[in-house]
Amino acid sequence: MTQKHPIRRRLFRQLATALAAVILAPSAEAAGGDPPIPAALLTTAERSEYRATARHAEVVALLDRLAESSPLAKRGELGVSGEGRTLPLLIIADPPVATPEQARRQIENDGKLLVFAIGNIHAGEVDGKEALPMVARELLLTPHHPLLRSVILAIAPIYNADGNERVSPDNRPGQLGPEEGMGRRENAAGLDLNRDFIKLEAPETRALVDFLNRWDPHIFIDTHTTNGCWHRYVITYEGPKCLAGNAGLIRWCRDEMMPAIARDMLAKYQVPSFVYGDFNLAHTKWETYPAQARYSTSYVGLRGRISVLSEGYSYATYKTRVLGTRDFVKSILEFAAANREAIRTRLADVDRETIAAAAATPRNDIALRSEVIAAPQKTPAAGFIEELQNGHSKPTSQPYDYNVELWTHYKPTVSVPRPFAYAIPTGETRVIEKLRQHGVEIAELSGSVECPVEVFSIETAKHSLMPFQGHKLAYLDGVRHSEKRTLPAGTILVRTGQRLGNLVVYMLEPQCDDGLAAWNYFDEGAKPGGEFPVLRIPSAVDFLKR
Repeated sequence: MTQKHPIRRRLFRQLATALAAVILAPSAEAAGGDPPIPAALLTTAERSEYRATARHAEVVALLDRLAESSPLAKRGELGVSGEGRTLPLLIIADPPVATPEQARRQIENDGKLLVFAIGNIHAGEVDGKEALPMVARELLLTPHHPLLRSVILAIAPIYNADGNERVSPDNRPGQLGPEEGMGRRENAAGLDLNRDFIKLEAPETRALVDFLNRWDPHIFIDTHTTNGCWHRYVITYEGPKCLAGNAGLIRWCRDEMMPAIARDMLAKYQVPSFVYGDFNLAHTKWETYPAQARYSTSYVGLRGRISVLSEGYSYATYKTRVLGTRDFVKSILEFAAANREAIRTRLADVDRETIAAAAATPRNDIALRSEVIAAPQKTPAAGFIEELQNGHSKPTSQPYDYNVELWTHYKPTVSVPRPFAYAIPTGETRVIEKLRQHGVEIAELSGSVECPVEVFSIETAKHSLMPFQGHKLAYLDGVRHSEKRTLPAGTILVRTGQRLGNLVVYMLEPQCDDGLAAWNYFDEGAKPGGEFPVLRIPSAVDFLKR
């Protein structure tokens, strides 16, 4: 659907409005009965009776007023956008914290969890931008809020600040509101910020990853709005899914944490939710997106932390979506508080396992490419009876539950054993700088070293025909062989026995379809018949006894 078809857009919105009124509207008032809210602390959505969304200055002003309303809130900045706008941050804790060190003391001494939530990564998808300040407001206006005994909350509601200011009512055709318009998907440079989490080309992404490096939140929430097929869920969700990450964490989030949150949210707030995806045309499958770490939540999962994707439903009313997103974030916080000791233990185990894996025998495999597969069992998915009109399927107002294959699981198609370390030539300055930006620990050899290495000989180097995010993605294949090499002084050594060890492998392996090779960081030297410049050091024993 494009701006070239205004009549089609208008009819589409009319259809969506009718269905939202019949099926989805009741959840908008599910959390009613709250005490009156000071006018100064209302969001733009509330003040406009859900006709408008906030501009950058309004978000900044609201977060300032929230900080002034309570000593438990501290204002900060995540960073600065490409056009120089601040990315405002609000941190809520009891007692208050303003620095990572202060947060860490509460985490270590009081057993708290740090939760970090962002909104507006796609600036036309405004639900989180309006909902996150509502969550913050409730925590601050409720005396001795019980959640603050267990949780520190940091919010960055307007992450794509530059895209937010490109307001137009035509930016999201088919989306039900806000009727006065919303921002655009991309940032000022035309980048999709939710495809940038390996290459870190946008200042916004680098600022967010710097926050992850310094604050190390236990749980990350990324709030969106989605369209797609016709269904009856206010919220769809996803957790970590990149197979190069910790398999146990992925399974626990997918099979235990997220279903528990969905059940609790339905029981407490009457907000229906389901795993993120779409019906196929035959309504026999529910299909999701790839498991690559370029996406924020997959990236955070690859770092060994819990991540949650929140998607408000475009064809629900704007008010329903905002309040549903608010209640989803609250449900995540409530789950975190109720399970904080188990979560802390689980994440500590993930760190230990990742660090120890580099010296384990046999070494575990790391998935570099994957494909989606069906879950073991079918499940009902809430949709509508649909009719064929003029060659297109149109929903009726009659609900219907389809028994679908849930295509939300993955299997690896290319994997490699985890090496002890990687050796990077000093000339690969862009690669070395990128590793530093991600927070990866690196070292420099003070003298030359002779040791066994694995060399990747490139047989094919293909590039995508069409550019994606300004890149023609590279796909390298070849063979690996072992030999002894002398690594000169100054060679950069990157061990995988560190907390971000899984991310190291993902970024540096030539066959990863989303690593630095895929994003063209090695194009100049990565030619068929040549050698990939990064060498694998397979064994700690062989390296250390050299």
